[in-house]
Amino acid sequence: MIFENKAFLLTAGIAAILLLAFAGLGPYTYASETNITVDVNVTSLSELTIVPSAINWTLVTPGQTGGTKNLDIKNTGSVNVTNVYAYVTTLANETFRPYGPTGTASNYSAGGVLVFHNASDTNFYWAGRLEWNWTTSITNIDLSNLDANSRAAQGFFRNASNSYVWALQNGSLGLCNNSGALFAITDVIDTGVAGTRKPDPTTITRDGGDANYGYFHVSRAANFLNGMCVAVNQNCTKIYAYKYDKRAGFTTCTNSNYIVNYNLTPNAIETITADVWVPKGIPLGNLTEAIWDFIGT
Repeated sequence: MIFENKAFLLTAGIAAILLLAFAGLGPYTYASETNITVDVNVTSLSELTIVPSAINWTLVTPGQTGGTKNLDIKNTGSVNVTNVYAYVTTLANETFRPYGPTGTASNYSAGGVLVFHNASDTNFYWAGRLEWNWTTSITNIDLSNLDANSRAAQGFFRNASNSYVWALQNGSLGLCNNSGALFAITDVIDTGVAGTRKPDPTTITRDGGDANYGYFHVSRAANFLNGMCVAVNQNCTKIYAYKYDKRAGFTTCTNSNYIVNYNLTPNAIETITADVWVPKGIPLGNLTEAIWDFIGT
């Protein structure tokens, strides 16, 4: 009986131990699960990035183009950019008539030979082309389209391989930024004969003027300046051709336009195509480096 009790106790004890051991294996207990929220607020930033950050053309032969290069205008800010325009520092670089006996390349601005177009166009336009008046009378020039008493200036407009003849009629007070001023240019390439040296003011309209310039737009399909703007300085000594310069004053010309005139959303890109048209008669060497500014609103 005592043996049986001991056996019972032993058996009961073993069972209890086994029960405790198996109880430790389950049910399993996990750490409690939780979560947090993450919020980010982005501040307003208006920013454009142009890549590449510099462009150059080397060993360009006068009378030739340099070859096209693409640039990306990227919205690297956080808000839409609706209007983007650009100007090049030709006027700041080229402050005096570069033609003359010295033949110095640095007297010319690199910006003056720069042309480009946006993604929606295929026609090239000058970023800011400057031409100066000819200080002597051009041989065989025919100025009969201008008032004989108000003929103010004449000169050559050169793209790359070709030249055209232009002339100015001054306005009130003898100034070319005042009402009554006319800008005239030929449609045909200059060959030196009178028939190619008769500047025409037809369908070239004066849109207004300020203290520095008179602003004209060209709407003549046969003319290589068609769709562009020409700013004439007040003393009639130089003309400045452009398309995408919307700075104060230059926007007076009705042909002036924005490179981008839609919502360029953050991270969006507009690609533009640029080239240089180096006229015949440009001296050997480096033209003065120009800055090409892009402004968005």
